[in-house]
Amino acid sequence: MADEELTPVQLAINGLKLLVAMSPLIALFYVIYTGFEPEEVEREKRAKKGDFQLDGHGE
Repeated sequence: MADEELTPVQLAINGLKLLVAMSPLIALFYVIYTGFEPEEVEREKRAKKGDFQLDGHGE
């Protein structure tokens, strides 16, 4: 089999198999890469954390 040349269809199928095999890692890296926000946004969220009101309640 090492002496046979791969046809373009076989190369495409092998490439697709590789993509499917690597997709969990690609998804993991994407989630990690996009999961962080800039520091300004994080600070604003932490400042708003205790800033809430219970408007509309009957007390």
